[in-house]
Amino acid sequence: MSEKQTRNTGSTRATASTTRSTTTERRPATPSTRTTGARPYKTAATLSAPTASVAAERRTRTSVRTRVTSATGEWDYPLLAIMAIILAVGLVMVFSASYPTFGVSYFLKQVAWLGLGTVALIVMARIPYDWWQRLAIPIMIVALGLLAAVLIFGDEVLRAKRTFLNGSIQPSEIAKLAVVIYVSTWVASKGRRVAELSGGLIPFGVIIGLVTSLIILEPNFSTAIVVLAIGIAIFFVGGADVKQLVVVGIIGAVMLGLLMWQSHAYSRITNWINGLSDPSAAEENVRYALELMRQRNGLLPVQANWTNKLSVALLWSDYLFANVGADLGLIGQLVVVVLFAVFGYRCLGIALNAPDKFGALAVIGVTTWVLTQAVIHMGTSLALIPATGQPLPLMSYGGSSLVITLAALGLVLGIGHASPEKKSVYASFAFGGRDRRSRVPDLDRGGRAGERRKTNDER
Repeated sequence: MSEKQTRNTGSTRATASTTRSTTTERRPATPSTRTTGARPYKTAATLSAPTASVAAERRTRTSVRTRVTSATGEWDYPLLAIMAIILAVGLVMVFSASYPTFGVSYFLKQVAWLGLGTVALIVMARIPYDWWQRLAIPIMIVALGLLAAVLIFGDEVLRAKRTFLNGSIQPSEIAKLAVVIYVSTWVASKGRRVAELSGGLIPFGVIIGLVTSLIILEPNFSTAIVVLAIGIAIFFVGGADVKQLVVVGIIGAVMLGLLMWQSHAYSRITNWINGLSDPSAAEENVRYALELMRQRNGLLPVQANWTNKLSVALLWSDYLFANVGADLGLIGQLVVVVLFAVFGYRCLGIALNAPDKFGALAVIGVTTWVLTQAVIHMGTSLALIPATGQPLPLMSYGGSSLVITLAALGLVLGIGHASPEKKSVYASFAFGGRDRRSRVPDLDRGGRAGERRKTNDER
């Protein structure tokens, strides 16, 4: 090669190198965005502001969905053990309470319902829980349809229409799970707007008001109270203003009071108030239940024990906690209370470790459901509140209650299984809300792990 050609070649290479260097310097730096929760960097040269926001939201949803479907966590075996103990004690108590009247019939039916509920639990736990979030609207529509249908085609018992097929299906139990899924989805999608009047309180009032109104028309006031408690708990933890909750509570209490005053519930309230000063004026069933607990005949199959249990109506369902006291005494009742308290503690831990906001709110809703219903049932059995018809969750006789409750707990276990890390219950819960943020960690961007990564990136 000649000297001239060599110089031309070197010049060409130098020019190309200079061009690449210039291009590299002019190219805007676009750091790679991790899909594990960190915010993407926005640059004018690559994406406009609206497009960047949409892209970031898509990446966040993809990251959360990946964590949900991968299910890298472990099953909550302590919670499963607590549930198994409660179910076992419940089966023994149902047998003890129903045997004097129905023999082993109710016990065998309860075992069958437990088998079906176990299947529902496994299905709900194994299906990625974000599927239920996508089906929130159809689930709520079905629940509302069933609540309306039972008022027309339901079985009428004591001037109330609450069930289908001779008590086998109770739509209000299905409505509890529907409220958990739908309200959790709605609150999670609202973000900070849930603290606003037009974007939060008014739509929430319409949703909960529609469900509770249909339940009250059955009439079933105690279930309406449980549904209202579920909705308020999710709404509050999701970031609602405390002033909004006060307004909801006042309106709800006034409406329930007026409706109870014109129904059979008013007589129950007056009898309970009269019974506080004169025990002989209390309802007959309540007096018999208290007498049964006072005698404490135990589990021995003696004739006197069976005779006393025959005097308490619905001892196997509405007054099962009284049967616990009759068979196991005060110690047995305290053990049941402790079991439900530990159950709530484990569920709160799952909520705080949930992969996203929907998961956390759904667990809060189910926990509120079970504990509120348990408190109402125990208060009725001990005559601490007016008589109601709420079963003791996982223990009382009843197919709809047992199956739907186990299905809801399957959802809780599925959310816990999808959690990639476990922290202590008292580590992260915040009672803030004045800045319109939710009272659970900002899980929409990758949970606590995502928050730590975001902090490190900002540094």
